[in-house]
Amino acid sequence: IEFFLKFQITDAVSFVRNIGASNFDTVLSSAVQDAIRRRSRMIETAKAYDLRGSDVGDMQDYLNEQLKRYGIHITGANIPDVQLADQYQNNLATRERVAKELVAYEKEWDLMRKRRKDALELEIAKAEKERDAIMIAVSEATNKAREDVALMLQEKEAEAEKIKLDIEAKGRAELKAAENEAKAIQQLGKSYHDNEALLQFDLAGRRLEVAERLVQRAPRPLVINMQGGGESSALSTLVLAQMLPETIKNAQATTSAGNGAASTNNGRVRDEAENMLNSLMDEVRKRTGGNSKR
Repeated sequence: IEFFLKFQITDAVSFVRNIGASNFDTVLSSAVQDAIRRRSRMIETAKAYDLRGSDVGDMQDYLNEQLKRYGIHITGANIPDVQLADQYQNNLATRERVAKELVAYEKEWDLMRKRRKDALELEIAKAEKERDAIMIAVSEATNKAREDVALMLQEKEAEAEKIKLDIEAKGRAELKAAENEAKAIQQLGKSYHDNEALLQFDLAGRRLEVAERLVQRAPRPLVINMQGGGESSALSTLVLAQMLPETIKNAQATTSAGNGAASTNNGRVRDEAENMLNSLMDEVRKRTGGNSKR
């Protein structure tokens, strides 16, 4: 270790008396070596080259304290160069090479890490972009699905409304048809009732007509006067009763040939005439007691 210092003799008497010119180099060299050893113990060998141009104020203070009694004052000091032994130089070179390689490796590692980080960030950005695209596609698909569902619901609602209207229209039509049918039935019943009254009126007129014809065509019976004028009426009734069946048959034949549409009414008239005839005959038998003369 090269050590440069500048000193001043402040007390010549003390310098000459205590050290003298002949011993000055030995004392100064010893003090400097001691200061250098003290400083060297404070740093590592690998950092020995850091002593070049470093601050040596502590060494200067130490030397002033040691040389003060000799009347010497150190005004300046410096370490311009450090030279180590070959073994130490090789070790330091190896360490420096390793340190440089380590620095280079760290730089390379930082570069690789930066590249890897950039690649990861690029992949992340790409993934985020793909995610955004997928989210957009999903959103579009969801919106389209919602629109399709809404359209389908509208179509179903329209179809349901149409079916409802069709059912209501059909129900109203059926109800109207039922009402019309009921009205028609009522009208038919009313017409039937009116026709029935008309038929009854017509039947009554035909009865009168048949009775009139029977009266016109019936022969006049012979009335035999007998004693006890009461039997005259009975005998006349008996003769009339015997002549009525033949007369009714002729009248029915004539009426049936003239009007075939009134066969049902003629049948009724015939039944009524027969009933009347039977009643007359029963009455005659009661009155005559079974004996009559023409």
